[in-house]
Amino acid sequence: MAQALMKPVTIYFQELKYLMFQQMAARQNRKAAELVRDAMDEYLENHSQSGASLDSWSPVSLGGLKTGASDWLSKDYQSELLDSGAKF
Repeated sequence: MAQALMKPVTIYFQELKYLMFQQMAARQNRKAAELVRDAMDEYLENHSQSGASLDSWSPVSLGGLKTGASDWLSKDYQSELLDSGAKF
């Protein structure tokens, strides 16, 4: 499997917390940066909207609709769209 491109970022830690990260990394024979990447991955897995229901999405304006027209799927069509296997 090819390795994903890495983007360097600058983050600021409280010094004591970074020292704790460094100690944990040393105990695991890893770099502190690896622990930070793992923490970010875990956060994304636990807080991303993937798998969220359509009810939790906010409507998006499509613009240019006729007066009174709705730019959001009605409940009737939401289940039909989901059952069709459409990817979001």
